[in-house]
Amino acid sequence: METSAQRSARHCMAMLAPFEASDPKNREGQEQFYRLMYSIYEGMYTEPEAWFVFPAPYEEYIKKRKVRAAEQKKEKEHSNDSRESTLRNTFQQAIQFYAMYFYNLGLQAEQVDKSSGALLISSKAYADVLQKLGRLHESKYNAQRYGVLEKLGIRVQEDGGMVRVFHEREPYMMQGLMYLCKAPESKYKWMNFLRLDYKNAYCPIPAVADICRTLPAEYAAIVGRLEDEFAGRKVKVQIKPLRGIVSDFCWKVLYTYKGSGICGFYADNESFMLCIHFNHFSNITAFASALYEEDRELFTWFRAQFPERLCKCPNNRRVSFAGEARRICGLCSRAEIVNPTPEDVDRALTVLRMFRGNDGVF
Repeated sequence: METSAQRSARHCMAMLAPFEASDPKNREGQEQFYRLMYSIYEGMYTEPEAWFVFPAPYEEYIKKRKVRAAEQKKEKEHSNDSRESTLRNTFQQAIQFYAMYFYNLGLQAEQVDKSSGALLISSKAYADVLQKLGRLHESKYNAQRYGVLEKLGIRVQEDGGMVRVFHEREPYMMQGLMYLCKAPESKYKWMNFLRLDYKNAYCPIPAVADICRTLPAEYAAIVGRLEDEFAGRKVKVQIKPLRGIVSDFCWKVLYTYKGSGICGFYADNESFMLCIHFNHFSNITAFASALYEEDRELFTWFRAQFPERLCKCPNNRRVSFAGEARRICGLCSRAEIVNPTPEDVDRALTVLRMFRGNDGVF
């Protein structure tokens, strides 16, 4: 059975941008580095322990937690599990170790030697890279992880205060690495590196179309519906930069009008959540009351899209659905349609048009 760590490695592969070189001149080096990183994630999925990613501690803890939860179940209530978080972060960091190594290497490197294809970095800067990676969970395995890279053909040679890093069989690989790392500074730089997105590495912002290329067809179709709905309108799109591509991270996209969120979605290769934003919890109560009088069937569907929150968070708020009280997250104040069907999308857009009918969006 697939472990959480394996699922996370598979998630990394799914979140990579389809390979597209920035230009024909740099294609070979970019393709060589892309193949290397893909093979690393593929190897971690097939045999995680060989890459010093250890799924067992997390799996064993989750199994024990399920037994405890069955004995003492509290529904709809948030709880923080620091042990689960630590164990999950441990294997997630192990998966991202190799990308972090190359990224920090490229940031600190001075240049790529044209004759040999080796990346050149000062000994001090290289030591700083290793020290930074030494702060990760289970950094005691870092030496073995560097050994894994050596087996893949990565060579590190120190000479006269400089360190040369190269691949023994792929002479242009470091050029592919450096192209991503020397991109202009932006909030999407790390994301573009993780996704090996050569096409967009030097673009100011990613495009929604690029997100769709990583999603299953049915999810991409939902995004297409949203894009068509807002085409030609004064609606802007905000794409939140990914801080990682392991399974904790997904695309977060918000459509805004005059600075306020009106709808958005959270998506990856396994899940999709469409959101309708009401901007304040009192708007939910008011709209629910009006919808109840106008369309009972749509009201019933609408009411089911607000998960109840019984946590003691200060942002917890009470709303009413035609007299039925429910506590929700007031910080979000949104409907959450999880893995929507085409019919759900139709209903969601109908609700959006009704709620925003008087503020100029439509």
